[in-house]
Amino acid sequence: MFHTRLRAAIEARGTTVIAVATHLGVSRFTVNRWLKSQMPDDEQISRLAAYLNVSVDHLKFGSEIDYEHMMRCQILFALSTDLETRHVDAMIVLAEGLLATKV
Repeated sequence: MFHTRLRAAIEARGTTVIAVATHLGVSRFTVNRWLKSQMPDDEQISRLAAYLNVSVDHLKFGSEIDYEHMMRCQILFALSTDLETRHVDAMIVLAEGLLATKV
């Protein structure tokens, strides 16, 4: 279940509910609801996955974590932080195009 995978990802990252809440800009009560019953929206799940170094698919569906892929995503993220917004937007368009042609 999502709640179990979220709890495991938080523990694996060695972080706390308060740290997750602070990073996402929500209350600790909101994170606690996610850990018990409530499902966050897709944007929140994406942000959770990025912060916890897991994939969205892992949180939502329990797919295996490809650590090499996640490391590459972290490198891409680190590189993108030094770019201007317009260049990041261009990378997003490129990635969306790649996903759209994915077979």
